[in-house]
Amino acid sequence: MRGPISSPVKACIPPIALECEVAWARVVLAFKVFVQVAIKAGFNPGQPRAPAGNPDGGQWTSSGGSAGGGLVHLASSRRQTVRVRVGRSYHEATLGQSMRLANALALARSSRDRVREIEPGWKPRPSLTETVEGEIRALEAAAREADARFHELTRSDPRFGIGGNQGPALSDPTAPSSRPRSSEIVEAYRYITGMPQVPPSRQASSASGTVAYIDLDGTPIIGVNSDAPGYTSGDEALAQVLRSELIDEFPDVMSTTHWGRIPNNAVFHAEANALLRAAQVYGGTLRGRDIEMRTDRPLCRSCDILLPYIGSLLGNPTVRIIDGTGALWIVRDGVWIRRGRR
Repeated sequence: MRGPISSPVKACIPPIALECEVAWARVVLAFKVFVQVAIKAGFNPGQPRAPAGNPDGGQWTSSGGSAGGGLVHLASSRRQTVRVRVGRSYHEATLGQSMRLANALALARSSRDRVREIEPGWKPRPSLTETVEGEIRALEAAAREADARFHELTRSDPRFGIGGNQGPALSDPTAPSSRPRSSEIVEAYRYITGMPQVPPSRQASSASGTVAYIDLDGTPIIGVNSDAPGYTSGDEALAQVLRSELIDEFPDVMSTTHWGRIPNNAVFHAEANALLRAAQVYGGTLRGRDIEMRTDRPLCRSCDILLPYIGSLLGNPTVRIIDGTGALWIVRDGVWIRRGRR
């Protein structure tokens, strides 16, 4: 989205440029009015969502309490979808389904690879699915099957358990005992959404986009930059409102003449997107939360400048970020208390 056309030398601005600037100002004003109307109409970002396993998992349900605090969320009354890979074809999925699918795929791969370290040719039973929810269930079943096989292979092996006495199971084989690493979930999300793959132990290039991952009390939250396939129109609306709020609250930090320039563009980056998506889970605020985020690219200059202020508007959580270089960044109370390597 382009910012208003402006110049410090007003006399040099052609009439058409002034008309464009006025028109853009009207669009911004209309958007803010729309936000206020949505609030007065009873839009509730804290409204409960359909649980995991439901065909509408991640969607708002018809009941709920009062709206949560923090940034206003424009989730839109129409479904915001993400195209995800199911087998050899792509299907429309809700945002929540896309993140659950990535998590299930990473879990199935991790469990399978653990078995193949002992039995290289092992494969789970094949499964044909035609829906996103069916694919999620199939992947979760494959992970359980792999864990059961791992238990079967190792229960009598003294290298893995209590010795070769055929003793009782050390864990419930029906519950996946392996857990995918954040890098594996990021890799899986890139795969299902068609983002460029990044080789192991390599950081993503700028052309590959950025993926940010947060484990929010066991719920996978994945953020992407605005050019990525998994970025929805709902994400764009949230980012635009966030940018407007930042300009109002921190005009000395934000670019107020060219809205799309540094550091304003950080609201459309994966790090901000992950935080905005996480805030929706808690009704619009991350107040009191301690969050760890992992990204597959280094933090850029815009994020370095703006993430502390974004945190302020989202309730001042403590956010630990491990970026694509392995550098640790920590933001708390609107300031960096640790900056990563440079």
